[in-house]
Amino acid sequence: MNMMKKMLYCLVIFILLAFLLMDPAHAVDASRAGLLLWFHTLVPTLLPFLILSNLLIALDGVAYLTRFFYPILNRIFGCSRNGCFCVAAGLLCGYPIGAKVAGDLVREKRITLEEGTYLLSFCNNASPAFLIGYCLTDSLKRPDLLFLTLLIVYGTPLLLALFFRHGKNFPDLSTEKKTSGSQVSFKIVDVCMMNGLESILKLGCYIILFSMLARLFTWLPCPSSYVTYGSVGFLEMTNGIALVTTDISLPILQKYLFVLSFLSFGGLSGAVQTESMILDSGLSVITYLKAKLLTTVLVVCLAMIAAIILPNL
Repeated sequence: MNMMKKMLYCLVIFILLAFLLMDPAHAVDASRAGLLLWFHTLVPTLLPFLILSNLLIALDGVAYLTRFFYPILNRIFGCSRNGCFCVAAGLLCGYPIGAKVAGDLVREKRITLEEGTYLLSFCNNASPAFLIGYCLTDSLKRPDLLFLTLLIVYGTPLLLALFFRHGKNFPDLSTEKKTSGSQVSFKIVDVCMMNGLESILKLGCYIILFSMLARLFTWLPCPSSYVTYGSVGFLEMTNGIALVTTDISLPILQKYLFVLSFLSFGGLSGAVQTESMILDSGLSVITYLKAKLLTTVLVVCLAMIAAIILPNL
């Protein structure tokens, strides 16, 4: 498995190097598009949260933040107090924040590995801001589908979470590791800031590389445009959404199904970003991908059922 993974990485590197050497103008343009997406979207939205979440975990402030919604989330999903923070962060802040928080909590021994695996299966999703602003309003021009889309995209992983739970209640480890007042210093703040900057820089590099790969896929000869759309979205969801929604010949229902599938899966770019966030935590990206694929299939099925019931879709 490791040898195949290494060979795949080498193949991707050779392809990108060939792209840069043989067509530098388009390669740089694709790289610039990925860089702008990172700078204008991810840095202002994710970097502050990355730093603040690191501080909350380091200073043991998660328990104070989650005391209000812990009784509800614990009853529904069986998660611990610290696990509740991962649920809230993953649903509100977008890829790969859910994975980042789950990985940090496991590494800090604030939650068990079993709970981290459980949380990772449904807490790493596209953010509502990205879904509402970029997908529905800017790309599809269908803000009227807001309620239906939110219900399908976020309701499906939450329903699967009830299935994955198997009736378990995860232990609360919040009292096992405390940070005393004497430990609160600018050194902790500096470490948390540097950790956040490292994470956001990783995300930027992955987005640039996958934007270049996505551009290459649009040029490959293919008998069906649907295969091209699916391949690009499978690689990187933002490029896939842009490609699908700009095709004026594609019916709105097909555009909607493509967009929902890309949002639910998150793309291989999102999977690689997720893997970088959970390194050394014991969490498995393979288990995560299985959960995302199952979620994607169910989301598309539910959207097709909704299309039969709702004639205006």
